[in-house]
Amino acid sequence: MRNSRTPKSDIPFVKKGRKIILRLMMKPLSSSSNFLLYFFFFFLVFFRCIQSINAQNATTDPSEVRALNSIFQQWGIQAVDSWNISGEPCSGTALTQSSSVFEDPTNNPAIRCDCSFENNTLCHITSLRVYALDKRGVIPKELLDLPFLEF
Repeated sequence: MRNSRTPKSDIPFVKKGRKIILRLMMKPLSSSSNFLLYFFFFFLVFFRCIQSINAQNATTDPSEVRALNSIFQQWGIQAVDSWNISGEPCSGTALTQSSSVFEDPTNNPAIRCDCSFENNTLCHITSLRVYALDKRGVIPKELLDLPFLEF
């Protein structure tokens, strides 16, 4: 039985495992190992590129775009250029998860989107931030048309 004060290096199977790891680290890679390593790296880069392309091709749910446009029209405001760079609401800074970008006073009004729906082709507005716009009146009923709104 192992004493609680016995260091892990004194356990026989740990010593053997370290020796095996050291032997593997010292052994040069064979050509088949190199091939597998390069293949894995290529696959990882390819997968990341596909994810990026899908996120760029994602579009905002049309009913949410109508609701957002209606809300902005009622308030007499426009989206800031930094998140509405393409006419697509879920673009630009609307895709960032950074709190500092979302809370930046120059990014007002601000939205955040989640574009992971329908195989990364559909975005939903998850956050809407309007701060110090000095608007008065009834809260727009179109907010109910943003079913994924969390904030």
